[in-house]
This record gives sequence, C-alpha cells and structure tokens, in this order.
Amino acid sequence: MNVLAFGEVMMRLAVPNYKMLEQTESLEMSFSGTGLNILSSLAHNGVKTHLLTVLPANTVGRTARSFVRKLGVSDERILIEGQHIGSYFLEMGYGNRPSEVTYMDRSQSAFCQVKLSDEAIKTALKDIELLHICGISLSTSKQSRENALNLARIAQELKIMICFDFNYRMSLVKADEHDILIDSYKKMLHYSNVVFGSEKDLLLLLKIEHSDEEQIEVLYRKFMREYHVSFFGGTTKVNEGNRKILQGFLASQSDIVYSQKREIISFDRIGTGDAFAAGILMGLIEDWTLQETVEFASVNTQLSYTTYGDSPIISRELIQAKLMDENIDIIR
Repeated sequence: MNVLAFGEVMMRLAVPNYKMLEQTESLEMSFSGTGLNILSSLAHNGVKTHLLTVLPANTVGRTARSFVRKLGVSDERILIEGQHIGSYFLEMGYGNRPSEVTYMDRSQSAFCQVKLSDEAIKTALKDIELLHICGISLSTSKQSRENALNLARIAQELKIMICFDFNYRMSLVKADEHDILIDSYKKMLHYSNVVFGSEKDLLLLLKIEHSDEEQIEVLYRKFMREYHVSFFGGTTKVNEGNRKILQGFLASQSDIVYSQKREIISFDRIGTGDAFAAGILMGLIEDWTLQETVEFASVNTQLSYTTYGDSPIISRELIQAKLMDENIDIIR
C-alpha cells in the first residue's frame, strides 16, 4: 500500500543532556513533524511512504529533504518553494519537570505560506491508497488550513482512505480564530475514515454532549455516528504511584477494544503519539484484528519513549518480541 502524509516539516533544536535553554551553549539539530514521524514508523516496517510538504529553496530545505530520505520516506512529492522553515526549541523534561517546546515564527514557513494547486494535489495523490492529514495544519495558517481541506476534498473524490489526527495545539490558536478552527475540524472530520484523538477533543472542541453517568464508550459511539468515522483510536496515560501507565484504545463501528496497560519510562517523549497512530495504521493496512492492532500500537508507543528523536524507528520484529515476552531483556 502507498501511504501519503501531508504535514509540516520543522527544524528541531534540542537542548542536550536534559539542560534548560539558558544553561546550554550547543543545540542538537534534526527535523520532524507529525506526518513525517508516522511515515518514519511505517517505512521502518516495510510500507511504501510518501511525504507531501513544502520546504524552502535553500540549504536548510535541502538538509531537511535529505533527513526525510534518511528515514526511508520518499521525497519525490515534496515541493520546493520559499525561503523559510518553521523551527522549535525543545527543552527535554526530566522527573517532575515537563518537556517544553518553543515555536519560532512557524506561520511564516514555506509550508504555511504556499498555496497547493488542484493539479499539484492530484499529482501528489497519484497511486495513493491512504492519506494522513495532521490537525496542526488547520491551526498554523489560513493557507495551510485551506490546503489541508482542499486536499481532503480531492482525496475523498478519488476514494482514497483519509486518516486525521486531532493534534490540537492551543498555543497556535488565536482567540479570534477559534470558531473558524472548530468549523474546519468539523469539515475535516466529515472527510475522514480513521481519526486519532481523545476524550478531551470530543468534549472541549466538538462539544459532544456526554453525562458523567455515561461510559466513555458511549461518547466514542456518539462521535463516530455523527461524523461517520470508521475507526477512532487514541491513548490514555495515568500515574499509578511512581509509575506512568499507558493504555491504547481502538473503536470500530461495531466494537471497542483496549490494549494491556503498559508502564512507560521516558527518554524522549516527543513523537510518541505518532508511534501509536502508525501502529494502528499498520494493523489496518495488514488487516489485523482490532485487538492485535491496538496491542501492536501500544507497544510501538511504549518503545518509542525509549528512543531519541521525534521520529519512531522501532521495528516490527522488536515489537513482536516484546508482545511475546513483556520482560525480554536481551535479543540474540
């Protein structure tokens, strides 16, 4: 299956050794983005992946494009235009201190400024069977929002399966644009077959009515019926004493399943949600059962907490070994 993701590629500038920004004299550079992260995980497990984004026509753009190829993702559908790439500083959390991300002039990036023509979109969608669109693209600029919605419209006309990730970022939303953004989310959801999100997304963004007496599954069902969504998935994280516990869920039109609860130990927590989404897509691509799919996705997430960088690179062999033996220590 050919999978295409639409999303921004950003320059990640990470402060090393769990320092805070004001304590360091050096930064570690890489490139990331929700779409790229999901494609990285799929590519590392044998799926043909393609990225649709806009990179600047300069050395930074060429470096970012090279990074995309290094992850095993095709760069043939990347557009080169403009002079700017979005960036962010990452201060890695440790213990009780959370990780902190500071975005730099993101709305002026080539991705957020360049209009995608219908012709460019149709060219990018050629031979594509599954399209992923990141919800952040609805927030970063008026142009990226219009591009995302137009892409979804054309993909639906071409009968391509569409996957959408809420990925709501409050820090990117201006107060006077909130209603416009919610309307855009609702339009996108009506195009989507597979959606990733959370209880908070359904209650606070979509304002779906739900009483405290109702089980969470009732809320999921209401959402899926209203927007005609085929699959809805996500994760919950809770603290049990000093342990952080992750559990994934996946709902279809007829069933809802949950993964085992798994402890997470964090080395680099950015991009772990993308690992879950990629795991779910792997199961859908290969027609696994819902339970097999959500277990694979949750282990992919758990292991991605232990690797450096945003883009998941865990192999299916390691995931399957972990599924067979939760306490495996050495693989020989």
